[in-house]
Amino acid sequence: MIGAAHSIMLQQIAARWPQRLELTAVADPSPENRERFAATYGYSRAFADARDLIAAAAVDALFVCTPTAFHAEVVRAAAQAGLHLFCEKPLAMSHAEAADMLAAVRRAGVKAQIGLVLRFSPVYNVMRSLLRDPDNGEPMAVWFRDDQCFPIRGVHDTPWRSDRALTAGGTLIEHGVHDLDLLAWMFGPIERVRAWESNFAGHRGVEDYMAVEVQLAGGLRAQLLNLWHDMAGRPSDRRLEIFCRRTFLASAHDMLGEIELQRGDAGLQRLGADEVMRRFEPLLDRRDHTFRDWYAVPYFLQDLAFVEALLEERDPTPSLEEGVAAQALAEAVYRAARSDVEIVLPRR
Repeated sequence: MIGAAHSIMLQQIAARWPQRLELTAVADPSPENRERFAATYGYSRAFADARDLIAAAAVDALFVCTPTAFHAEVVRAAAQAGLHLFCEKPLAMSHAEAADMLAAVRRAGVKAQIGLVLRFSPVYNVMRSLLRDPDNGEPMAVWFRDDQCFPIRGVHDTPWRSDRALTAGGTLIEHGVHDLDLLAWMFGPIERVRAWESNFAGHRGVEDYMAVEVQLAGGLRAQLLNLWHDMAGRPSDRRLEIFCRRTFLASAHDMLGEIELQRGDAGLQRLGADEVMRRFEPLLDRRDHTFRDWYAVPYFLQDLAFVEALLEERDPTPSLEEGVAAQALAEAVYRAARSDVEIVLPRR
């Protein structure tokens, strides 16, 4: 599923930059999948195994879109072969494995980006920008709910997510890792965590409920709820509410949509999607607007950021280091949930 999403984005970039980007090869153990990808997205070669692709295909960079359990071996093999890397989240099955992957990438001297796509969201970038206004007063409280149908059916039909041998865990690490990273990106380092988990669906080692309380820099506390339910008709949904002393910000959209804004004694404003995009475009700080019609799609922006970083020979962001940090946060949440104590994180 995520391989198809990236292929669509890269296909669009390649269509407008035919001399800069070519979709060269795809690997998948399923013959039907790799043949479909080659036919649909224009990959010129197809392999049954990623290691064969790395060894035989003339490529500069690789997107790692496998189930989580296979990230480490593919990343290490690609780095050893000198390929730049985009790796989907979560980075690894554990923080120790993620740190080992980062070390391999550093030894090889290749460039790497992690798929923390919410950092490219128009809504969250505009909310983050609005938070910089000193007239808001200090932040007081943050509430963040993230729910979707257990992704073994419905829109996010990825059956491997119920198999603890293939997934790093459940809703917290496989989906909520985005939310932990976003909280740190918007408000500063997370210093302490408490958490409570449950398993309603009964897949061993794969939680479908995680309630988290984090203490951020300066003492601000945030409540995060990650939930995988059993309602395929309900879209994957996030709602973020932020209270400052003199400002309220909220949105039920994690990509593009309306932002609720209330300041001081004034009434509630609603910034519509068009206004959000008007405010978002300057935050991108782009001189080349070849892809303006895709700015509302965070997946496109993150893939474009990776391609441009390689073409300009600079380090992409978010970096693999930030992926390791997000993995460390998730691991601390699991320790807090299973020990029923508050976990103090080491200062970075």
